[in-house]
Parts: sequence; C-alpha cells; structure tokens
Amino acid sequence: MKTRKIKLVHIIVCAAIIMTNGCKKDTTPTPTPVSPAGQATKVTTENASIDGAFTDAFRQVDLTMKQHGLKSIETCCTVTFTPADLSTYPKDVVIDYGTSCTGIDGVVRGGQILAHLTKAYIDSSSVTTVTFNNYSVNNRHITGTEIITNSGKNASGHHVFNVRVENGNLYSADGITVYKSVQQREWIEGDGTLLDPSDDVYLITGTASGITTNNVNYTLTITTPLRVAVSCAWVESGRVDITEPNIPVITLDYGDGTCDNNAVATCSGYTFNIVMP
Repeated sequence: MKTRKIKLVHIIVCAAIIMTNGCKKDTTPTPTPVSPAGQATKVTTENASIDGAFTDAFRQVDLTMKQHGLKSIETCCTVTFTPADLSTYPKDVVIDYGTSCTGIDGVVRGGQILAHLTKAYIDSSSVTTVTFNNYSVNNRHITGTEIITNSGKNASGHHVFNVRVENGNLYSADGITVYKSVQQREWIEGDGTLLDPSDDVYLITGTASGITTNNVNYTLTITTPLRVAVSCAWVESGRVDITEPNIPVITLDYGDGTCDNNAVATCSGYTFNIVMP
C-alpha cells in the first residue's frame, strides 16, 4: 500500500511538471521577416558605400601620384612627398584633409590618406600601399589597407592596375560594414593627359565579399565591367551579381553610362530601383 502511494505521488508530481512546462509562454523573440527587396536594398547600398569609399581613396591617390603635387587635387588639403624630389623611390606620401575638407566634387573628407610607393606610380610593377589615419568620407570612418599594383599595359595598350582591399571597415550609424575585394582597373581613357586626370575613365572587373551591419555575409562578382569616370561620383554602367543567404541572387544594373546614382536590382523575379549613396 505504501509503495502504491509513493508511485501515485510521483505520477502527480510529474504531471504537474509537464503541465507547467507545457503552458509556459515561449518568450523567444520571433525574427522580423525581411522582404527580398529590403534585404537586397540593404546589401547593395552598404556594399556601394564601402566600395565607393575605397574607390574614392584610389581616385585621390591616383590623382595625386599622376600629378606629383604639380597641381592641387583639392584646395583644402595638403600633400607631402618624402623624399620631395621626382625621382627618388621608395617614397611616402601623406594626403592631409585636416578635420574637414569639402572637395570640388562635394564629398567631405577628413583625416589622412597614407601611401607608400616602391616605384613611380605610372611605372610597370610599381606597388602602392594605401592606409588611413583617422580618415573619413562624408563623416563615415574607414580603415583597412588598399594595395595598388601597376601590371603594365595589356594587349589593347591600356594600363592595368590590380587593386586589392584587405580588412576594410566602414563605420556608420548602423554599425560596421566589413569588406575585402580583388579587382582589376583598366585605364581606358585619359592616359595622354597626365596633368588633367578629369578625363580619366576605368573599366573595373573582379570580386568582393563582406558582412553587412546586420551580420549578413555576401559575395559579389562583376559580370559586366563597371565603367568608372573620375569626373563622376558613381558607377556609370556595368552589372554585378550579389549572393547572400536565404534569397536568390541579386543582379544590380548600373545603367547605360549616364552619371547618376540610380541602379536597378532584380531579385526573385522582382525589379526595383536602388538609389546609391
């Protein structure tokens, strides 16, 4: 009889535990679903921001090296060459924008771009290593290393620069975007006017990858070369494919060559406009 009472007590206790756990409210937050358009917009705009920041750094170094200080790239920045003469290498260059420098292109830059050159920038096999000291573009800080290698001329007679970004970070109000890339920049127009880089045009091919501020990994492949003109703040034409988890491939089309900040994204059968930062 005693044994039966003990068993009955055990059954009642176990039932109470099961009922208590079964009725307990699940407090695990349900993730807010993100539409393909919303997810595609976030990754494309964040990639455009950080890729644009490093492209702009390339442009600033490119303009400075081609002119070697003979013409000022901006009225509110100072450029220092060490050694200062035209022929001695290796050479270190500091482009100093102070606390805030609004360029002729309307971009606000601050801090310093630091460049170390093994040979003259325009010479084949020269390597330019770019780093940053408290550097910002439109009040967003960037860190990382950009390595520019002059590969000489291709079969078309155009200079080709291999450009690699390592440990890239862009700091914004949303958090940190992480970035790395391997690209080729073919200088297709303007090589006959070194002292007037405003007519320079590049075709860019290659790949990139990164992590958005909401911790989504993505990869990017340029499927149609991107046309980038020094005189335009945005990509003028070309296509890229962006791959990230949980949604189909995003195809981003930069247009027909017009200098504007509009692009068209296609994802999962939907087409929508993207306004580039």
